[in-house]
Amino acid sequence: MNIDYYTILFDRDINRLINEVKGYTDEDSIWQVLPGTTNSAGHLLQHLIGNLKTYIGNPFGNIRYERDRDAEFSARLFTPEEFIVTLEELIGIISFSLSKIPREAMASAYPREILSIHPDQTVEYVLMHLLSHLSYHMGQINYQRRYLKL
Repeated sequence: MNIDYYTILFDRDINRLINEVKGYTDEDSIWQVLPGTTNSAGHLLQHLIGNLKTYIGNPFGNIRYERDRDAEFSARLFTPEEFIVTLEELIGIISFSLSKIPREAMASAYPREILSIHPDQTVEYVLMHLLSHLSYHMGQINYQRRYLKL
């Protein structure tokens, strides 16, 4: 796939996350865990931010982000307003980082010391994985918001 398509799709989906956050009417509801689930929308948002900064921003944009994955699922690191600001910044980080990947590098190996998900993982394979991971959790966040009738 063309690297520009990844930029467009990540931009689109992160903007959708921003709209989901804006759909929550109060701060507590974003942290509510629904029956039968284990994570709130807030924790999923934190997880996505950490994931994309770690696996796209660090290796390609050299943003020097230090991830605390445990805190993503246990702490309240952001208010809804901070989520929006951080997600808007993330769009820029992703766009900048992806612009640093030469087109011919898409078929090269993604560094296993950063992330190991498949024996033959290429940069493009990992980007596709990260995009589908974002979409999966975005669906969960959307469902939670609608379940709460916000």
